[in-house]
Formats: sequence, C-alpha cells, structure tokens
Amino acid sequence: MGDPGLAKLQFAPFNSALDVGFWHELTQKKLNEYRLDEAPKDIKGYYYNGDSAGLPTRLTLEFSAFDMSASTPAHCCPAMGTLHNTNTLEAFKTADKKLLLEQSANEIWEAIKSGAALENPMLLNKFLLLTFADLKKYHFYYWFCCPALCLPESIPLIRGPVSLDQRLSPKQIQALEHAYDDLCRAEGVTALPYFLFKYDDDTVLVSLLKHYSDFFQGQRTK
Repeated sequence: MGDPGLAKLQFAPFNSALDVGFWHELTQKKLNEYRLDEAPKDIKGYYYNGDSAGLPTRLTLEFSAFDMSASTPAHCCPAMGTLHNTNTLEAFKTADKKLLLEQSANEIWEAIKSGAALENPMLLNKFLLLTFADLKKYHFYYWFCCPALCLPESIPLIRGPVSLDQRLSPKQIQALEHAYDDLCRAEGVTALPYFLFKYDDDTVLVSLLKHYSDFFQGQRTK
C-alpha cells in the first residue's frame, strides 16, 4: 500500500516559449505554403531540464519548428507537436479545444498500449498549438497545451521521490553521467528524456525503454 501521507504523482506543466523566429517562419508558411489550408501540421519543439530550481519548465519553439529533420540543441529533449493554424480570429476563438486535447491524449494512450512508446518514447512528449496570424496587423494569437494522462486514484505512490545525491554517491553520479552520455552518443541524439537505470555498489548501467524486460531480468541491482 502507498503511504497516505505522500503527495499524489503529478506532472509539471510546460510553459510555452515561442521565439520570434517561430512567428516569422509561420508568417512565411502561411503566405507561401499553407494559404487557406487549415489541416493539422506536424511541428517540433524542445525542452531542457537543467535549469536552476524555481525557473518554469519551458517548451521552446523557434524558426526550425517546421523542419521535422532539424537537429535539437545540445542537451535538449525533442517534443513533437501538432499545429492547428486557423484562417480567422473567430475560428480560433470557437475551436473545440477540449476535442483537440482529447484526441492528442488518446494518441499518447494508444502509443502506450500498443508498445509504440517503448520503441519511440518521443511519442509521450506531445503538445498542441492553435494559432491565428493576423498578417495585416502583425498580431498573433495562440493557445498552447501539453496533454497529460490522469492516473486513477487507486494507484498508490509507494515512496516519495528523492534527489540523486540523496541516493547515490558522488562516484556513482559521475558514472551515471558517463553512462548516459555514452548512450546518447550511441543513439545519435543530444538527450534522452526517458531511459532505464540500475546500479549497485560497483556499477551503474543505463539502457533504452524498449530493453526493459532484458535489462532487469535476473538482476540484483537497485
């Protein structure tokens, strides 16, 4: 049973950080490519989890958000999103945000149930961006959202979270950093938002989520 005194497991909400370069690129896309097309478009952002304590959790979109093959900045994790760009302010205001949110959340849930999220954990990092660009007045309106799954009340939190320096020695933390960096290099990415981790007094090992069954099988590490 979980400790009734422990807080519920919650997700820290992202704050949107839309760079001026993003709006410039959206303007160009609207004029030269999208025109009156309101079909959803794939876009990409990124976030960084190394900011100082107390700063908001930011999900950044810049000019490269429309290039799905663009590289992610060093030590940042990619996040895949969907852009819904409307042609009128009225369409922006009356868009069914609840429906858009439910559709995106269902995509995450289906990725979890099918196992696709184990193969590609970036499917867990989804966001929505609803926009209207008034190109005559250069006014931009947007609504940003990151769907999060709500866990049932019956799921207990066995123990509260602790920081690494409360659980690992300085030597183990250094070994974890090296193992993580090696895994990122092997996968050809700048950062991995989700990974497996186990350790004992002498070793620290990390691996990808899709190796969960083999990684922990027959191990006595923690």
